[in-house]
Amino acid sequence: MLSESEIGAYREDFEALFGAGAAPALYFAPGRVNLIGEHTDYNGGLVLPLAMEQGTYMLARPREQPPARLRSTAAGGEAVVEFDPRAIEKSGDWSDYVRGVFAVLSRASQPPPPFEALVFGDLPREAGLSSSASLEVVSALAAAGLGYNLSREETARVAWRAENEFVGVPCGIMDQFAIALAEDGHALLLDCLTEKYRHIPYNLPDTALVIGHTGVGRSLAASAYRERRRECGEALALITRRVGAREHLAEVTAEELEAARDILPEHLFMRARHVVEEQRRVLEATECLRAGDPQKLGSLLNLSHASLRDLYRVSSPELDALQDISLRQPGVWGCRMTGAGFGGCVIALVDRDAVPAYLEAMPERYRPAVGREPFFIVLDRPAMGAMRIS
Repeated sequence: MLSESEIGAYREDFEALFGAGAAPALYFAPGRVNLIGEHTDYNGGLVLPLAMEQGTYMLARPREQPPARLRSTAAGGEAVVEFDPRAIEKSGDWSDYVRGVFAVLSRASQPPPPFEALVFGDLPREAGLSSSASLEVVSALAAAGLGYNLSREETARVAWRAENEFVGVPCGIMDQFAIALAEDGHALLLDCLTEKYRHIPYNLPDTALVIGHTGVGRSLAASAYRERRRECGEALALITRRVGAREHLAEVTAEELEAARDILPEHLFMRARHVVEEQRRVLEATECLRAGDPQKLGSLLNLSHASLRDLYRVSSPELDALQDISLRQPGVWGCRMTGAGFGGCVIALVDRDAVPAYLEAMPERYRPAVGREPFFIVLDRPAMGAMRIS
């Protein structure tokens, strides 16, 4: 998280932008790392994410007259963005993630009061670490401070609806739920079909998760994400002809998938196989956390990456290179891509004592292999979810 002095500088920026007045409230929403359970969320399956220390901050306070006024240093916005909270429209820029939250709330109750807000943070964008969901959740927290009464679950649902209904990206619920509901020192086992969840103790004290960025940004809306969702729907429609009605692909068993193999085109069988097998890996990974078993967890991470690469086809040369080079370093138990793919990050499970050597070796080995500059974030333990700080 940012230091008090850094946050203090942003408070000064806020006053310079919007003028003196009542002290703004400070809200924070972390980024999320998905330990395992990739592309299962929108298929009604299980996921196992956790929160990072890095995230998105918002200073916000009500103002007397419209319009609402926003500025983001995190998204690179130089100018103050304005919108009428009584008639919220899309703008096509970063502020749609904020506008969407208030648009959803307006439909459910009443328009928000005019407000002014400064967004900042230390979470990399387009890295597969849920920067958009982090912005949505911190906006929903700020909305609660402006008069809306939202539980943690309602905060997550409002943020999810903003991305789906207003921004127009058909994401699953994992990112918003993980960011809103995470607990310190725990992963979140979430059933994306029922929205039931449990906090799983992260019992791996001698390891660290190292997030490695490939140097390639990832835009979810511009990726093959929509295509994969469509393919999963097509696979489910064919499978149900053979085995009976199922609402989501994650409900299909391995035996049922095999029974329908002869009527599935090869690419649809591969997509379905990834979802079915990833569902099982999430459950096994949960037991690894409870038992403190980094060896088996590392193996599951490797299997997940191979499945995302070969069956779901959402990896990239840079992700594969970073994963492969990571596995050849001492003290690494396993590594896989995290996020929707096509760029972004990998996560490596590394012995804590081996982290310094890993961080020293990786750039020199990765850079000449792909011609990209990586960067790394060390996560010693899962962090706390979204909160009002002051």
